Amino acid sequence: MLSKKNIVRATITVALLFSLSPIFSQRAEPYFKERCLWVVRSNLISTQVIDDLLRFASMNNFNHLIVQVRGRGDAYYTTDLVARGTMIRNRSFDPLAYIIKKGHEQGLKIHAWVNVYLVWSDTSVPYDRSHVLYRHNDWLDIPEAGRLRAGELVQNMERYREGHEGLYLSPGHPDVPPYLVKIFREIVTKYDIDGLHLDYIRYQDSDFGRNPVARQIYERNNGEDPLVLMTSRGRWIGNDKQYISRLRKWSDYRRIMVTDLVKQIHLMVEEVRPDCILSAAVKPNLYEARDQFFQEWDVWLAAGYLDWAIPMNYSSKLGVFADNIDIIYDNLPAKYRNRIIMGLATYNQRSTEVVDKLKYTKITRFPGICLFSYNTFSQNAGYITPIHIEINK
Repeated sequence: MLSKKNIVRATITVALLFSLSPIFSQRAEPYFKERCLWVVRSNLISTQVIDDLLRFASMNNFNHLIVQVRGRGDAYYTTDLVARGTMIRNRSFDPLAYIIKKGHEQGLKIHAWVNVYLVWSDTSVPYDRSHVLYRHNDWLDIPEAGRLRAGELVQNMERYREGHEGLYLSPGHPDVPPYLVKIFREIVTKYDIDGLHLDYIRYQDSDFGRNPVARQIYERNNGEDPLVLMTSRGRWIGNDKQYISRLRKWSDYRRIMVTDLVKQIHLMVEEVRPDCILSAAVKPNLYEARDQFFQEWDVWLAAGYLDWAIPMNYSSKLGVFADNIDIIYDNLPAKYRNRIIMGLATYNQRSTEVVDKLKYTKITRFPGICLFSYNTFSQNAGYITPIHIEINK
């Protein structure tokens, strides 16, 4: 008897061998109800750049734009709370206000995309002295937080990145959640956005969680410094069960820290703008998301904290893309899968490969897609053609 996974795979294999065009060309409306496009902040720097973006989105029948207004602890909107985005030359220009106004006139829904914990990744210091690296580097998720000046942090960037994206705020520092919720509350309150989109809402990796204040709190409540747990595996040789139990407790704690922030943001959005879609870009492999990055996005969906989860299913290999969907099927009932918008990459594969993944997403019955990112289309005029045809079937 075929397993559920094998049945799905067999169906998809047949569909990719024989074009899906005749099936979906009968539809009066496109199969995908939600047709989303991620737009990075470099495409929000002027009215001309935004106008070009809106023209592209309308011509290709996208109906949601997820626009990055917080990249590295900064703001591509008007605010007194955080540093201003340095790519905006006209300091009086408000990119978010402009794209909301013009986008709504064209029937587009605009989501404000905010990078949550990630606050810096450059090799030079922030220009604006109001940046969080100057004001609160004791909030960073590094062992020496609070002991180094911003310049020293940046000079040692490669050391702290350890192959990862950059400098993160510590999810376990008690001052970080209210700071972030305050920033997001301002956006949701001031702007007529259709959605708030959370990115980097996770730990940087399984070896993170080393902020001194966060560790002290954990030790006070649990009787153990987690840094010792992470760096002294040899102490538990011969007593693996005890080590695994303590490590599991520390991992659960880190998941709770991230989940609690998602819950707080959800409650804030419900209070301020209840019709605003709360979404998050999440790691596509549900097991890796939970165990390596402490991002339990299946729980967020089940608890109702998120309206949409958008897995960043970016692999150019169809098999890996399919494996991530298999894991979703194994863990989430249909009522939760209906709130998953499948994220696909464009920067690392041919447009025909993207089309195959769009077909796969249709067969596995996800209601929408989100493409990363507009940059690929703006830099290669012909890239959109086969993708346009497929997403509009």
